[in-house]
Amino acid sequence: MKFGKRSVMEAVIVPLVAWVVIWLFLYIRPTSGIQRENFNVSWLITTVVSLLLVLAFIALVLKKRLRKVGYTDLKFKELPQVLEKADPEIINDLTSGIFRAILIWGAFSSGVLINGPKKGIILAIDFALVFITVGLLLIISMVVLLMDVPLMLYESLTGKRLSPIFKEILLISLVSGGSLVLLSCMASHLGASEIGLFRSLLKFYVNRDLYKNLLLLSALNILYGLVGILILPRRRRAGRLMLLLIALALVPILIKVFIQLHSL
Repeated sequence: MKFGKRSVMEAVIVPLVAWVVIWLFLYIRPTSGIQRENFNVSWLITTVVSLLLVLAFIALVLKKRLRKVGYTDLKFKELPQVLEKADPEIINDLTSGIFRAILIWGAFSSGVLINGPKKGIILAIDFALVFITVGLLLIISMVVLLMDVPLMLYESLTGKRLSPIFKEILLISLVSGGSLVLLSCMASHLGASEIGLFRSLLKFYVNRDLYKNLLLLSALNILYGLVGILILPRRRRAGRLMLLLIALALVPILIKVFIQLHSL
């Protein structure tokens, strides 16, 4: 079996087998939180259906990524043959994402196993909403301060051009910022606080200072991405100065957000 196809199959099978082994062990040796009764038909159906959805998503991502590198007329049935010819660097990048996707699927299925299908799915969606709205925003802010700014300074000192990530910063910040605005609209709707699915997310809106700081953090990240895309390529000195000023403005707000999150 060629490298590409084998790597993709391993990225799917290895974490899948690992989760099956863990669940088999828990079935043989039940714990206080997981009894044999938890391994019921509802859990099995939820696990299998969610796995099929994840595999379909993986296939779509593979197809889209391979189209970007020249395989424009790629069809699903041609994926195995194309994977055998693809660049190993592209394959390694894809397999790391596939591996993480299967790990996330296993964590979701384990949550359903512990809490039951209804509560487990609600908790998973709740976690996903919080991660998209707040988690991604904090991660991208840390990436700006700890990775992008040092790399930008290194580039200015050495003259070596590095791969920019301004589009990713802009996109993620727009998603998080849009989610925060949507949260405000949702929270103002009567009865929204009674919906268990959004209860954890609404905590960030109730704390008005935290909510405003999150919005400001998102706005600064969006501005950082726009400057990097629109100004830096044309006027590098002015662009670097603006990016550095935005990064400095991020620091006190990020510290405030972490303090406020700790006090929730």
